[in-house]
Amino acid sequence: MRIFIDTAPFIYLIEEHPEFSHPVKDLFLEYVTNNDSLISSVVKLAKFGVGPEKAGRPDIILKFEQFLRKLGIQILDINQEIARKSYQLRAKYPFLKGMDALQIAAALVNSCDSFLTNDVKLNSVKEIKTITLMK
Repeated sequence: MRIFIDTAPFIYLIEEHPEFSHPVKDLFLEYVTNNDSLISSVVKLAKFGVGPEKAGRPDIILKFEQFLRKLGIQILDINQEIARKSYQLRAKYPFLKGMDALQIAAALVNSCDSFLTNDVKLNSVKEIKTITLMK
């Protein structure tokens, strides 16, 4: 399977979130064991880096980048096809924020089977199966 990973699961792992880091670790272990393809986009770096940058913590960004390399997560660039799909999604789902739409569009254009997030609003997007940690 091709699993697209949104930004929040990475934040939970790297920053060791007390509630969500263990469920995310379990999911990642399952995906790796199943030889699933783990995919994300450059958008997650833009989203992930804000907190550590504000806090003056380049070590967290480095840890994040090392984690991506270690797991071999494919990082997609945003292109015109993804941008087009993004605006189509935003037109259909007015609640979608720009970066979320880009992430989902990247997943769809690259034939991902599911989208791992913790944003329950994204469950409303019918074009892809979403997996959320919160129920």
